[in-house]
Amino acid sequence: MHDAEHLPSAEIERRLLAALCASALDHQTRARILERLSAHTFANRDHEIIFQALAKMPPATAEHIRETLSARLTRLGFPDIDVEPIFEFSPPPPDTITGLLEKLDR
Repeated sequence: MHDAEHLPSAEIERRLLAALCASALDHQTRARILERLSAHTFANRDHEIIFQALAKMPPATAEHIRETLSARLTRLGFPDIDVEPIFEFSPPPPDTITGLLEKLDR
């Protein structure tokens, strides 16, 4: 993916989090994203907290994730995190996800 070459880490994080919120994400791709982000030092602290909440959630529909993510963040002690920027993107396709994962932290 050529677009990832010019994206800052925080933007890559946001796009990968958007992918985790997609119900169409296959199990293998979800596992790759979770594994890679669990070892990642986040550029954006809110992204790290959102990731922690998403990593604890079982796979669900995008609608369910959107409806429950803010409540999960509140229970974690972070009621002021705005999750809407995560939902602004359509989830990237698998080849784009691969490019984003490769670009992360470079």
